[in-house]
Amino acid sequence: MLTSSPAFVTPEVLLASSLEGERRHVLPLLSQEVRPASKSTGASKAAAGAAVSSAALIVAAGCQRCRKAKGRIGSTVRAAQLVKDEGVVTIDANGRFRFRASSAMENSFEDQCVDEEAMLAQSTFPIKPDDLVKRCKEVLAAGVGTKDQGADFADDFEFCAPVVGPITKKEYLQALGTFKILDAFPDSNSNYHFFRVDPFEPDRVWFQTRKTGTNTGEFMGKPATGKVLHFPPESYSMKFNSDGKVREFTVGYVMDRRAGNTGGLGGAFGYFYGVGRPLPIPECQPYKKSWQFRFLNFMAKVGKRFQGVKVQK
Repeated sequence: MLTSSPAFVTPEVLLASSLEGERRHVLPLLSQEVRPASKSTGASKAAAGAAVSSAALIVAAGCQRCRKAKGRIGSTVRAAQLVKDEGVVTIDANGRFRFRASSAMENSFEDQCVDEEAMLAQSTFPIKPDDLVKRCKEVLAAGVGTKDQGADFADDFEFCAPVVGPITKKEYLQALGTFKILDAFPDSNSNYHFFRVDPFEPDRVWFQTRKTGTNTGEFMGKPATGKVLHFPPESYSMKFNSDGKVREFTVGYVMDRRAGNTGGLGGAFGYFYGVGRPLPIPECQPYKKSWQFRFLNFMAKVGKRFQGVKVQK
């Protein structure tokens, strides 16, 4: 009998794991002793196994010039072998590998929800949660270094964004005046909200933004466009030392790239794209599937067709 929240791994996830050499994310789970969810027919298993094995060969061919090809191929072949072992993995009607951990690993939903208040109450960090949130807002009000030259920062301060960083305190302060966002978007509003202390890291405050702004000033040497920007929701955080100084500042982690009109981009990159002048590098462009990922999706569809599953075009 399956647990109330069974885990699923698609063929493309398995292949992506081997392609990137990240066996620790998927294969260790598959290596556990698991019980079959149902008895799949030998034909469907053989077909799926053949599909994954074929994908392994194609991935191998594409990795001939890569020094790590041997290890990646080995991962994919191992995945194909696991599919053939009915005692380890079963295949559902949608062509997904289905597995579960042993019964000793089963937990109810309630067991998977932590008691945040209890965890924070047991914290030995000297600054209490309410005071830490207040301190975080004080740093934001001071411009996070823009108005006080980093007086709120610890000596070991680090800044980190999805693409930029981590960079040091000195590097961060030197970069602050580069874009001059407030000159280009004088009505810019970060719309900060949802401040909370992390129960697993009681020295860290998480919060979110939904930035807006109108480009009424010159931006990076270009005239104003008059465009009104709406950013997607972004996750930020500040980590403090026991003296209340900021040790880490993380920004721009987009939570839903479908929202807003900045191409799903946060941070400074969202401003560039939003006014129609994206920087000519992949990191500053809206998300686009790589050819490798498109290939994996194609192989997943091929595997489903071998099993007689209708695939939407």
